[in-house]
Amino acid sequence: MSEDIWFGIHASQEGCDFSDMKHVCQEVERQGYDLFTIMDHFMNQYPPYEKGPHSIEAWTTLSGLAAVTNRIKLGTLVTCYGYRPPTVLAKMATTVDIISNGRLIFGIGAGWHEGEFRGFMGRFPPAKERLRGLEETVEICKRMFAEETSSYKGKLYQVENVLNSPPPIQEHIPIMIGGGGEKRTLKIVAKHGDISHFFPYGGVKYVESKLAALRSHCKAVGRDFDEIRKGVGFGIMLGSSDDELKDKMKNWADRMGLSMENAEAIARRRAHAMISGSVDEVARKLSDYRDLGLGLYTFSMLPSPTDEDIRLLYDEVMPVLC
Repeated sequence: MSEDIWFGIHASQEGCDFSDMKHVCQEVERQGYDLFTIMDHFMNQYPPYEKGPHSIEAWTTLSGLAAVTNRIKLGTLVTCYGYRPPTVLAKMATTVDIISNGRLIFGIGAGWHEGEFRGFMGRFPPAKERLRGLEETVEICKRMFAEETSSYKGKLYQVENVLNSPPPIQEHIPIMIGGGGEKRTLKIVAKHGDISHFFPYGGVKYVESKLAALRSHCKAVGRDFDEIRKGVGFGIMLGSSDDELKDKMKNWADRMGLSMENAEAIARRRAHAMISGSVDEVARKLSDYRDLGLGLYTFSMLPSPTDEDIRLLYDEVMPVLC
């Protein structure tokens, strides 16, 4: 595989216990992937109030995974800025970096799950506030990762002489900012991000427009566009026949608490970001993205990662992207 491109598997904790996450993560590492990410949700996404089991918490899960792996990079795709105070989040991330001996990718975003915000945080902030909170949280965490003692004065958060000791193992923890909002999110990436990650809901032209917006923001803030690793994420459903793909779609719908009709509607809306078919068909569809200068591809294996699907993707699909 190309050293300039990272390949990752993203796994949801919905309906999983730690032993499930441990098995998948260790298999992903064994196969040779560069990155393993998990989501940051306290409850299931669709629909959120159905009977569980719901998601186990992200950062404590990452701590456990850090202790049972040796090489693979680990991160959240992505943690919500608003679910923990920025100073506490930075301390938690630092601890995971220490446990993993310097393998953390700090993925963070503005959040979107209204029920989760209201249930766990008491309110759902408007989009403008969430984006400001994201940027201020990134600024605080960057300072805490780099300095033993730091202070910060923002509109939402004030920090005075916060101590972050012991420090991270990495001299610079990579910050991955999730989201493709062209006005604010990608501007935050240009100012603070090491990795930009979004989902290609509109296909190649959609990705090109996001990269153009990011390039424009980089120029405006005096940042080298090429310093930032650009990443996209896909849901992948591998199947050698229509019947196998239909069974996998039914399993995915059941796992997400959706009817088949609703699951298929979601798949249609996300057609470019949810790719299904044989190994050859998936490889052909992904090859359209090969010449865009992307440095990270993350894959969610639907309905859930199996050892065989993880192997097939690595051995027979990903080489078309190198």
